[in-house]
Amino acid sequence: MRELVYDQLKELIIDGTLQPGSRIIETDYAEKFQISRTPIREAIRMLELEGFVESQSKGGVTVTGINKLDIDEIYKIRIALEEIILKEVILRANSDDIQKLDNLMIETKDLLDDKNRIDDVFGLFSSFNDILYEIAKLNRVTEMIKNLNLYMKRFRRMAIDSGKRKEIAFEDHKAIVKSIKEKDIIKTLKLNKVHLERSRDFIINNL
Repeated sequence: MRELVYDQLKELIIDGTLQPGSRIIETDYAEKFQISRTPIREAIRMLELEGFVESQSKGGVTVTGINKLDIDEIYKIRIALEEIILKEVILRANSDDIQKLDNLMIETKDLLDDKNRIDDVFGLFSSFNDILYEIAKLNRVTEMIKNLNLYMKRFRRMAIDSGKRKEIAFEDHKAIVKSIKEKDIIKTLKLNKVHLERSRDFIINNL
């Protein structure tokens, strides 16, 4: 029950239903979920450990905000972790892996101009990362990156909703795939760093 409450509250925070500064009152959610306050309290503690909520000095818990320093730090961590992933991808990627990436690029390009398919494009961009994580087979590193991405989901989505940013991200992915095919580690890492820094800058400038 604690895990179910945790998942639901986390999703409410990530999708923006619970905005920064919103109070989470145990009794309200115990009534909403028709359960005791104990799993609510435990779920809130888990969220607090992950930085999604914080206890207030006067009592109670609120959803944490996020500032430019937070975003910059998260992207620095992600750049470092994805360097580990991409080095492994260069070593491990076979022809079937490359074909998956090529097919995804084709599928993504077909959807880019359709304003009604934003959710699908966002999903395909996530699939791009998932394929790389699958090739690398570094489960612990992948979990760390996915936790960062969850924290940033609502802000990353904001970047994808921008037509121009969406096109740039796609071109970045194409260039990364090309450098992976060439097994050029230095170029691949540089391209990915620039790609993530562009995403970071867009989000900070529109925060």
